[in-house]
Amino acid sequence: MIEFKEVIKEYPNGFRAVDGLTLTARHGEICVLIGPSGCGKTTALRMVNRLIDVTRGEILIDGQPNDEFEPEVLRRQIGYAIQQIGLLPHMTIRDNVAIVPRLLDWDESRIRQRVDLLLDMVGIDPSIHGDKYPRQLSGGQQQRVGVARALGADPPIMLMDEPFGAVDPITRAILQEEFLQIQQEVGKTILFVTHDIDEAIYMGDRIALLRAGRLVQYDSPDDLLAMPRDDFAREFVGADRSLKRLHLISVKDSMMQSVPCCEHDATLEEARACLERHHSESAFVVDADGILLGWVEKAALEASQSLSAAMQRAPAASIAVPEDATAREALSVLLSHSFDVTPVIDADGVLTGGVSIQRLQDLVEVPGIHAAGRDGRP
Repeated sequence: MIEFKEVIKEYPNGFRAVDGLTLTARHGEICVLIGPSGCGKTTALRMVNRLIDVTRGEILIDGQPNDEFEPEVLRRQIGYAIQQIGLLPHMTIRDNVAIVPRLLDWDESRIRQRVDLLLDMVGIDPSIHGDKYPRQLSGGQQQRVGVARALGADPPIMLMDEPFGAVDPITRAILQEEFLQIQQEVGKTILFVTHDIDEAIYMGDRIALLRAGRLVQYDSPDDLLAMPRDDFAREFVGADRSLKRLHLISVKDSMMQSVPCCEHDATLEEARACLERHHSESAFVVDADGILLGWVEKAALEASQSLSAAMQRAPAASIAVPEDATAREALSVLLSHSFDVTPVIDADGVLTGGVSIQRLQDLVEVPGIHAAGRDGRP
């Protein structure tokens, strides 16, 4: 756990980069520091491992003031990943990851096992890339190695300063997802700096919004979006905050169990009756096992001799979302196909429910709705 207690960083010219910061990053959570350039987020981060000294106030690491640690000892207990990556170009990938374990005098056998485990965890094959030099890897691969190095000695705390900011958007999204999967396994306490509100919402368990060195709001991503504290917070999270909230809601938590549906061998009368019951202009068609085959529209039923002739077939993945998708993905599919309801399928393609536009609208209008957990997040 990391605690900031009335922390101030003031420079000789009187400028306060951080001004009375008080917050707690709880064990095993990702606390994101965000705000405009110059708001003090990186300064706050660097005060934790004493790269920058606190002027007044204190920072506690599991209840102990961080200034009671020797800086070198403190830094070896805290992982540090930055946007510039900072790999040493004259050292191999293995040696880069092994820096802190070697400083801690681990034996070479233990170091080798740890390095190979970490490289494999971040998607770098140690047998192929372990003896290469940083210049021989792509930017995304180097970023993965930077994360592995930060995890080198299995530190309980990690500081991450825009760690994925130097790569292209596609690679960045992949790295974010992979890191969250790693966090599921390792459960570190993480301070994560970003200037990107979408990344903050995606990565954070809690978000600290800073402005001019002061804490404006400290909340869960959902509460920050639902209840911004002032005009600055409202403007910072964006006018599309309702759509951003849908990014936090899992389909499984928001879907209806009953949707317009009929089996592929149903009669035209049965199909029409299904539409009447649900007051719908279309219905989904499934086989005897409940696997989604396609859909049928009311107008097509009126002009056809059979349900088979009237239905439109499509791969389930192209018209439906899986149960672990987000409500925002469900909305995207709904708008793409002009359905009344987005169908939801399980891993076998079986239709399990659906999400309506009304349901999505209701969700974003309710403050503090239940958001997806770590393994259900976007």
